[in-house]
Amino acid sequence: MFLGTASRIAWRELRASTGKFLFVIFAVAIGVAALSGVKGFGYAFKGMLVKNAKQLIAADLQAQVWQQPSPEEAARMAVLSKRYGVMTRVTELESMAASAKDGIPQMISIKAVDPDCFPFYGTLKLLPAEPLTALLKDDASVVVTPELLMRLRVAPGDRIRLGGKEYRISGTLLTEPDRLASGFRPGMRVLMSREGLLRSGLIQFGSRAAERFLFKLKPATNLDSAKSEIKAAMHRVFITDYRDGSPIVGKAIDSTTTFLSLISLIALIVGSLGVAMAMYSHLQQRMDTIAVMKAVGARSNQVIQIYVVQTLWLGLAGGLIGVAIGAVVQKSFPWLIQRVFALLPDMPWDWSFSLQGLSVGVLATLLFTLPPLLAIRNVRPSLVLRRDMSDAALESRRHWKEKIPGWLGGLCILLGFCGISIWLSGSWRMGLYFVAGLSISILLLALVAALMLYALRKLVRAFHQVLPPAFRHGFANLYRPGNQARSVLIALGIGVMFTLSTYLLQRTVLREVKSEGPGRQGNLFLLDIRDTVPIAALLRNQPGVNGRLELVGYVVSRAIDKNGIPTDKLPLTNTRKDQLQTVRLTTAQALPDGLKVLQGRWWAPGESNPQLAASEEALRDFKLRLGDKLRFQVAGRPFEAQVVAVFQREGRAPVRYDLVVPQAALIGFPVVYYGAVHVEPGRIPAVERAIFEKFPTITVMNLADVMARIQEAVDQVALVVRFLALFAILAGLIILSSSIAGTRYRRVREVAILKTLGATRNRIASIFSIEFSILGAIGGLVGGVLANLFTRVLCDKFLETKYEFDWLSLLVVMAGTAMLANLAGWLASARILNQRPLEVLRGE
Repeated sequence: MFLGTASRIAWRELRASTGKFLFVIFAVAIGVAALSGVKGFGYAFKGMLVKNAKQLIAADLQAQVWQQPSPEEAARMAVLSKRYGVMTRVTELESMAASAKDGIPQMISIKAVDPDCFPFYGTLKLLPAEPLTALLKDDASVVVTPELLMRLRVAPGDRIRLGGKEYRISGTLLTEPDRLASGFRPGMRVLMSREGLLRSGLIQFGSRAAERFLFKLKPATNLDSAKSEIKAAMHRVFITDYRDGSPIVGKAIDSTTTFLSLISLIALIVGSLGVAMAMYSHLQQRMDTIAVMKAVGARSNQVIQIYVVQTLWLGLAGGLIGVAIGAVVQKSFPWLIQRVFALLPDMPWDWSFSLQGLSVGVLATLLFTLPPLLAIRNVRPSLVLRRDMSDAALESRRHWKEKIPGWLGGLCILLGFCGISIWLSGSWRMGLYFVAGLSISILLLALVAALMLYALRKLVRAFHQVLPPAFRHGFANLYRPGNQARSVLIALGIGVMFTLSTYLLQRTVLREVKSEGPGRQGNLFLLDIRDTVPIAALLRNQPGVNGRLELVGYVVSRAIDKNGIPTDKLPLTNTRKDQLQTVRLTTAQALPDGLKVLQGRWWAPGESNPQLAASEEALRDFKLRLGDKLRFQVAGRPFEAQVVAVFQREGRAPVRYDLVVPQAALIGFPVVYYGAVHVEPGRIPAVERAIFEKFPTITVMNLADVMARIQEAVDQVALVVRFLALFAILAGLIILSSSIAGTRYRRVREVAILKTLGATRNRIASIFSIEFSILGAIGGLVGGVLANLFTRVLCDKFLETKYEFDWLSLLVVMAGTAMLANLAGWLASARILNQRPLEVLRGE
């Protein structure tokens, strides 16, 4: 019965304070928009994967390996294809291509298929719109992507060189149904027939080529049985079927959605904090009303109902607006990641995720307003109505029991957001870690903000005589009753901290790749080298080449036994046993840079007897010891070696060494080499052309191209994270506006008094601008300092790299946040300066 009355009273109060609560509604809307947009996009993307499952792998079932299958494995797969349906093979690898005109090579991705049956599902979009069999009618024809046409400056009908052979461009490849199944390969792509790939001579033993076996199954085929037989037929095979969609991409989308949802939750928390601030300020202003209601017989529970209804309406209004904005956010994600995923989903509206976002928004709003709402129980009419009397002031000192509602409210907030975080992440551990980390961050922000305000207050008092009056007044405004400067600083600090942390991590990762990556060995990388002597001689005679070619060799082998015990009988997990089926043995003449011997002794340079050095990780994973004898099979030939040394990788070794053998011990085996050389930047195209002319099967990678790809990938991730972190900053600015709107009546009276005393409009404007600038600058300072500290911890603990405090970024965010704070502050208080003193003072 009282609920209807409570609703009417709540509505009247909201209608009388529309301007103040409008900012609160938008603060909640920002958080709900980010959350519902992220969840909606993740759902749409996974729905696309399931809906187009067969098209995404171009088959009913796909078996993928990352090395060339042996003849025995290929024969076993052929037998299975006859039993279960039809099979075709797709081979993918990277190589070099150049136009027949200028001859400057570029790195490309090659995809070799059988034109008669590829793809089983989905369609290739080609230009001209002819069947693939017509465009790849012989082994000298290829179709290429538009990017290749642009980069190589060729057109359909022109010729390009691959592996020392010429191929005619017969068409343009616009889209592929199974592009996601190919992984993140270079954008310049060439589609050719399998006969055309054999003609190129690019496939040799040890080539870095991935092989996909695509099956179109007979009706009523038992998928699980087929997958079991394929797994038994090949070593280290990754099998997916149409029921899985694209599991790697799907898992990545799940992880990304979880991460971005938690970042969105931060924006919602900041918005909910604004609701709590506004409600606290509102209750302080309505203290007389609450006291009167209690004096005439209203119980505390009934008064609380009024303001709970207000809170729910605010949360509901913000949630509904947030759902609408979330639809726009959801639509924006395909644009943000379009360079990563060529196939993007449609973005249909899904009411379930909108309802989830709305529910979380209302719940978060209610949780954060619990402390001020529960504090209504402590309002005593006698103290409120007699607060100007000295005895009432003494009696009003709070007893510790009166703080219990605030503590209970804080506990409810913590438990509530633990539940929300666990629900969003799908993991108890991740959810609790997130809440713990965010709680610590907020406490640190509050502590640092309080310390900075305290220090600034001391400085202002110490230099009171020399500071301009406008600065003194502007700083004093931070301590105006109801201003809640500390909460505003926390809100702004959270947004700044996450946005700046993303930038600092992005920059650190890229700098680390440039300084500690393979570029230390050279700026031109050479892959798939078979004969080291001719290529080394060629580079020695090339102008602009500095130093000699540093090469590392390896062979791909299969472990047969250890100390006479077959690998399948060793006391290892199935995962480790599976890894022993494809083992990379790296060669070294002497102890490589970056390695430290822990046990045993490294061999002397020129040693030709088979020996083996193992990393401490390999020792642990495969349970090896000094003296163990391991037997491998390399290209059908046995190779036996004894473990003579255990080493540790110090810092960031230029090559990842795990199992190392003497270089001379592998003479006669098909060793593949890769390495790097320093070339003057202006000479790189000429050197690339010379290598391509003499050794067309060697893949050459320019450091600038590698860095461009890495930077593009990092930039894409950082763009999405910063996009959502900006929601937190926006919510913080809205809270600032809300705080200013909440103190509007005090500001109006202050302006009237200052004008009466002779202050000009410009002087008053400067006072307010200084107040807003101090809030923004301190918020940026607090967030910037913690962002640098947070990045430092991540670099030390996870990236294992050195990080130096970025003072420039700190100054930039302080200035930027001060400008944004001024903008938000004046949007909320611009009309105050137009008030006439006489009207205001007469109104009192």
